[in-house]
Amino acid sequence: MAYGISGLGRSAGHTWALFCDWCAASDRSSLPATPSTLAEFLDHHPAAVATQRRRVSAVNAAHRSRGMAEPGRSVPIRLALAERRRERLTEIRGCAASIIDGILSSGWPYGLFGRRDALILTLVSAGLTYRDISTLRRGDIEVAGPDLIVSGLHRVTPTMLGSYGESGPVSVYRRWAQLQSMFDRSASISMLREFLDPDRSPSMSESPVVTAQHAEEPLVVRIDRWGYTPWTPEPLTVQSLSALTRAHLNGRPAAHRPRTLWTTNDPDSAVLQGAEPGRSGFVLDNAYYEHGIRARRDAHIRLAELDDRFDDINDRVDDLLRTLVDILDEHDGWDRGDC
Repeated sequence: MAYGISGLGRSAGHTWALFCDWCAASDRSSLPATPSTLAEFLDHHPAAVATQRRRVSAVNAAHRSRGMAEPGRSVPIRLALAERRRERLTEIRGCAASIIDGILSSGWPYGLFGRRDALILTLVSAGLTYRDISTLRRGDIEVAGPDLIVSGLHRVTPTMLGSYGESGPVSVYRRWAQLQSMFDRSASISMLREFLDPDRSPSMSESPVVTAQHAEEPLVVRIDRWGYTPWTPEPLTVQSLSALTRAHLNGRPAAHRPRTLWTTNDPDSAVLQGAEPGRSGFVLDNAYYEHGIRARRDAHIRLAELDDRFDDINDRVDDLLRTLVDILDEHDGWDRGDC
């Protein structure tokens, strides 16, 4: 029995001793303890919510002092101690499964945003807070059969979410992991478009391996309207996660339109062609790069005289400053009574 934990107060020490005794009597490990062990302990020792919270805090402190994962940080334990949040989560789970099933996972750029958003809704439905999701790293996710293990504590099951098959937690995670694996190889937009083509996007039975080099990168990242992610991946903020989730739950998700590209008929303007949802209606024409070269050449010609113009402006500014100094000097002379 591991009673001797330094740093615990008297009350927490008594709680920890009670927990250790119960674990020894029921043949369970107290250090480290699993979330299910802590949940059973609370179930066998009913008390007011405030008392249960103190018990969880004591067990967490004992694990934290030894550098171990805190079992009380698991989603089931936190939900057991937060009735209002548990009720809200029940409402979210009631509609999230159908929303996830309807989110596009192919086509450009719908599939790019759709795969990320589906994973966010899955994690929210599992009970993770927006702050939890924002701080998740790619190395925090493990696949255990049909379940996801998040940070070694949270088990996300299809039964919990009411999502199975292609809408199940593992399938949703793997689709996003596919794209992140491509980001690791510095995939271009054209490569992503081809990969997300509904007729060519392959299925993946296994999750891409996350290397140690990328394990500490954010799990859900910011994507700009053109489909680019920052060179150094940046996690979505708590506010962005909240707004994105509310938009999907309210049936008003952002409309991510394809990029506007040049056309052969009108090189000086961008024409938005119609595209069916989930399909991109844009193809780069053969003169795409010629348009860019011509634009750079025209800019070089038009801006060639800027240096001379800036020099002229600087000379005029110097003249104005000298005139202003003369006026100020003359004004000072009047104040002193000089004639």
